[in-house]
Amino acid sequence: MKLKKEQLKKIALALSVCLLILWGILGTGASIAWFTDTSSEVKNIFHVAEFDLVVSHRLDDGTYKEIDAKTQVFDDKALYEPGYVQVVYLKVENRGTVPFDYKTAVSVTDYTIATNVFGRTFNLQDYLKFGLVVADTEEELEQKLANRELAKENAAMPLNNYSTETASLEAKDEIYMALIVRMPEEVGNVANYRGTDIPRVELGLIVSAEQQGKQ
Repeated sequence: MKLKKEQLKKIALALSVCLLILWGILGTGASIAWFTDTSSEVKNIFHVAEFDLVVSHRLDDGTYKEIDAKTQVFDDKALYEPGYVQVVYLKVENRGTVPFDYKTAVSVTDYTIATNVFGRTFNLQDYLKFGLVVADTEEELEQKLANRELAKENAAMPLNNYSTETASLEAKDEIYMALIVRMPEEVGNVANYRGTDIPRVELGLIVSAEQQGKQ
């Protein structure tokens, strides 16, 4: 039986992004500082040596706002249904004077198992696809995601396992990214929940930086 639109809209996703920044202090006796969102004092700008990495997300008015460990950049009230696509635009800046290599990774940090209309338990992340698109300019990024079909094409990775290759940022340089999460059209009742437990997925965004050329 074909599922009614009202029923499909009950597929809810509480999706947030916590910004975790991993810094490598280079040289003899190298050490690592790991900052999580467990402290209210956590900020998204850390100065280690001369590294100064800032990540911002684009607001509805087109401006960018710096994010910290508690910032939710996805719409956590979004009601996912087959075919739904959500895109978040980010800007990564090297505001320091030292060029560095950086790597971006996304992982599932928490989730809630739910029961579908057939009485079977399911994990929502098994039915979602993810993508990360990178561009040198905001205009180039928007061209890569000019319409919904392009966004879908760039979001084909399993949500539970994704990371990017290492790239470089010169001093005072910036790069633009788009995080994409979608539910493919072919997902049907298997991800339509029933009961009190709403399916939920929480993402962690990790940005690491180290001196250029260090392996």
